[in-house]
Amino acid sequence: MDERLYYEDAYLTRFSAQVMERLTHEEQPAVRLSRSVFYPTSGGQPHDTGGLDGTAVVDVQVGADGAVLHLLTEPLPDGTESVRGKIDWTRRYDHMQQHSGQHLLSQTFYRLLGLETVSVHFGDVLNTVDLDGPPLSAAQLTDIETAANGMVWQNRPIRAYWVNEEERAKVPLRRAPTVHGATRIVELDKFDWSACGGTHVRRTGEIGLISLLRFEKHRGRSRVHFVCGGRALADAAQRRGLLAETAGLLDSGVDDVPELVSKQQEALKGAERELKALREELVGYQTRELLAAAEIVGSLRLVAEALNDSEPASVQRLARTLIAEPGVVALLGCAQRGKGTVVFARSEDCSVHVGSLLRDTLKQFGGGGGGRPDFAQGGGVAAERLGDVLGAALEAVRREVSS
Repeated sequence: MDERLYYEDAYLTRFSAQVMERLTHEEQPAVRLSRSVFYPTSGGQPHDTGGLDGTAVVDVQVGADGAVLHLLTEPLPDGTESVRGKIDWTRRYDHMQQHSGQHLLSQTFYRLLGLETVSVHFGDVLNTVDLDGPPLSAAQLTDIETAANGMVWQNRPIRAYWVNEEERAKVPLRRAPTVHGATRIVELDKFDWSACGGTHVRRTGEIGLISLLRFEKHRGRSRVHFVCGGRALADAAQRRGLLAETAGLLDSGVDDVPELVSKQQEALKGAERELKALREELVGYQTRELLAAAEIVGSLRLVAEALNDSEPASVQRLARTLIAEPGVVALLGCAQRGKGTVVFARSEDCSVHVGSLLRDTLKQFGGGGGGRPDFAQGGGVAAERLGDVLGAALEAVRREVSS
């Protein structure tokens, strides 16, 4: 196995190494080096990026034989036997803060609530821990966040060291490792002991602010979203900015935002109730007007109307109101963004199959649709042909009723 320099010094950013092998991995040029500072994706922690003599390293993985593979944007120049490497320190330090913060958080969840961490995910923006236990309350989350940040302020040392199996049995590990033989332990002084190959900060104070953003139920467990350090600072700044912007829109101070938003929500609910009543009143008016102008064929009243200023949902509501009356066949349409939509419906005491009528009519005009014998909807025709569609359907109903 190649020498992994980050095991001994996570703060090392530059190194030199011999090129041991050139290869193609996942259709990208790659190299294996005699030693490396680059951390490969493993243990949930994302890989480092950086460069080898100016050639960008875009991914780092562990090969099938355990070697660290550096995936490149282009092959190294022919004849290159040694390289100087440099990692993206900003990315590495961010990962160190997130990973160290997760260790602290997981132990805090266990000590305060008895909840085991069953899985961890480190994302580019947010991180998550999945906990084996019932859903958390907001109060519990606050207690955990307060306790975890208290540990940060204590600025306890974080150490990494190797133990053999006999020594490992004496370490109070939070979770038993699945590996055998020598094991790397990451210890948050007298608080947490974890078997881990990741990179970590030297003291808890470097983790910075730990912010628990939200929690949710996930497959019967609690999933907590969190950020640490620089990410937490950026998140707090963004939220502060959004709150200030909201206060500006409300022409108020930030402390007044919750009360004003609550009042606006109540006002909005009242406006929605009023709008609903007005819509119902409008539908009633339209229904009376359309029925008064309906064509009488035998015992039926035929309503054919293009409502170009209406939306399909409004046309559906109108159709249902019309067919609540006996002996009505409603052939309605509307147009939006150059496309026509039609809704055909009939009263319960009518025998016209409007699903078949709609399908057959739209087929003549290049559209499509269908539905039940008493209610159907379709479209796909040009808006300017809407009148022709309704006219053809009306004529078909006349023929059926008169035959």
